[in-house]
Amino acid sequence: MGGDLVLLVGCLLVGLLAFALPSAWSGAVVSSIRATALAPVVALRARAERDRVARFELAGIQAARDSLALRLQRDSTLLAENAGLRGLLGLAPRLETSWTPAEVLHTPSPTDPRAILLSAGSRAGVAINQPVLTADGLLGVTWTVGPDASTAMTWQHPEFRVSATTRGGKVLGIVGPVIVGASGEPLLELRGVALRDTVPTGAVIVTSGLGGKYPRGIPVGRVIGVTTDPLGYEQLYRIAPFANPGTASHVMILRGTPADSAFRPATPDSLP
Repeated sequence: MGGDLVLLVGCLLVGLLAFALPSAWSGAVVSSIRATALAPVVALRARAERDRVARFELAGIQAARDSLALRLQRDSTLLAENAGLRGLLGLAPRLETSWTPAEVLHTPSPTDPRAILLSAGSRAGVAINQPVLTADGLLGVTWTVGPDASTAMTWQHPEFRVSATTRGGKVLGIVGPVIVGASGEPLLELRGVALRDTVPTGAVIVTSGLGGKYPRGIPVGRVIGVTTDPLGYEQLYRIAPFANPGTASHVMILRGTPADSAFRPATPDSLP
């Protein structure tokens, strides 16, 4: 009983210390604890997630793989034509995008919707500030990284920002999170759009590649409405995100993605 009480008090003190520290320091403390004392727990959770996928989601994964194989067969001709045209024009080959696959080890809850724990860390090539994607689109960016696990800031985090554009590249802006309505529905918002520009409802928003963190062309969401900022200086476009942090189970962590290269996945270097 005495040992349990000491352990409880110690956990409370560590929690209060992490809460009081700046976010950069607290993230380092949490990563250290996760890589040492909680390493067996993280490993067991990763194994349980793989077992769940193998048992309940195998049919869906096989269907997705078959659809991807058919799409690659259709696109092979276009890729060959593109390579030939780039050769005729004297252009260098398009830069590939490499990624690390990872499982989401815990699903965000209403009390913690802003960060997720991933099963890949620095040993798999993951680093801080790398884009995190689902099959639907941009989910967030890596925040803290340990040897075998990492945390990702999802698009719901108040500090999340990404430079974005319409699919045709005609309108540029900055996308950030916003809470809408009395129910507190989380959405994204396209800000900084010039007054002379207009984004129609239904337009698809993708990353622009500016800033060097996200490559061009990652789907972000779809415009569902427009409002005016309180000062009346700009139009704010509400976006329904494609990626849902609450249902994400598998993600891709992009590595080595220069801003001037469009998003086009290549074969991952390592599989779980």
